[in-house]
Amino acid sequence: MAVKEDPLPTDTTNAAQSTEHSEPFPEDLPSPNEENGEPNSGSLLQPLELPSSDEHWSVLVVRVESLSRIVVRLVGEQYSDELDILEANMQELYTGPLGATMSSEWLREGDCCAVEHDGNWKRAILLLRNSPATVFVGDLGCELQVELSRTRPLPVRFQQLPFQAFTAEPYCLRDLAPFLSSLEARMFERWSVFRHNVLAADVVARCDGRPVLKLFDTTGEEDLCMHVELLCCVLGELSPRLPSSCVPKFLNRDGLLFVHSPLSALLVQLVEDEMNQQLNEDSCRQNLRPQRYQIGTLYCVRYARDARFYRARLVQHGDNHALVCFIDYGNFETVSIEDMYTLSPDNAHRLWQLLPAQAFCVRLHGWNPDRADELAELCGDRVLPLQVVEPQVESGGAPVARLLFD
Repeated sequence: MAVKEDPLPTDTTNAAQSTEHSEPFPEDLPSPNEENGEPNSGSLLQPLELPSSDEHWSVLVVRVESLSRIVVRLVGEQYSDELDILEANMQELYTGPLGATMSSEWLREGDCCAVEHDGNWKRAILLLRNSPATVFVGDLGCELQVELSRTRPLPVRFQQLPFQAFTAEPYCLRDLAPFLSSLEARMFERWSVFRHNVLAADVVARCDGRPVLKLFDTTGEEDLCMHVELLCCVLGELSPRLPSSCVPKFLNRDGLLFVHSPLSALLVQLVEDEMNQQLNEDSCRQNLRPQRYQIGTLYCVRYARDARFYRARLVQHGDNHALVCFIDYGNFETVSIEDMYTLSPDNAHRLWQLLPAQAFCVRLHGWNPDRADELAELCGDRVLPLQVVEPQVESGGAPVARLLFD
């Protein structure tokens, strides 16, 4: 994208020599002010034009601000390659003798400038001329606090390429964000792959002007669902706590109710959709039959009532049938050995192994087995308040609780 440059006045040298700043200007610094001889920097940068949403993008995640906001850069000849060349030329200028003559005193708030960051020179906008100064580093998409002495005016030739970083929203994170604000920093510190690999991206929507990106591993075609995988890692370290509101899932005749927290219900749905997407393909399913069956191992098991696959742990097995526990629902079922599959841990579908069992167990207060069907109809898939009447009194014992209806 071309940017029109204002030509230097023919009397630039005289104007510069008539002020207290007698250092020479790089030939393409914005023209000096007639009153004081200092460059009129400003910013000539144009907005970045993103490719069509119909195209596959290659992106590099440079920063994760929150579950619903990441900063990415486009990878390709006219994007990252041009930026690499530009930053190499900046490094040569500002570490050379001419760069040493350029003064940060020439800069005003709102000017486009160069800033030294981790030993490299980056393009930025000077936001606040304080001590320290506040700058926005446009190719990293972040604000920094720096000493003003580490800034320099930015020649016009370095302002022709738009800032390369832009904000985006990872696909599906919008639903998870309300549950996870307290875990965000801890989660993203763990996810180094998310920030360093070049990823393929599909634009699935736009939200408040930001593209919503579905990210893929560039070494394969499997959807990484990185937000869920990372969340599973974190949840695996957390002690399960009985939720104050729940989604009832399975009730047995002894009055034991297995429930999901609202977050658990969402995660289980995402993991199950991922499993079923792969296992519904007959060609893939044939390669995923276990070579042997081991008690205590987790499998993907088809549930006869709806023919969908769910996570289940093997309790015991014979030649043709097995007893399994569906870990996210709490029910035990006898199933056919032919309906048990595994997923390779070597591919992207690892979520089913990472997510801990999500069924919380409570014993219903005032349980009446004759009202089981009525209670099941009242619950449906609603989110209901859960009130603990008696906490867990012995190891392995379920707390006594009641569901609160309107």
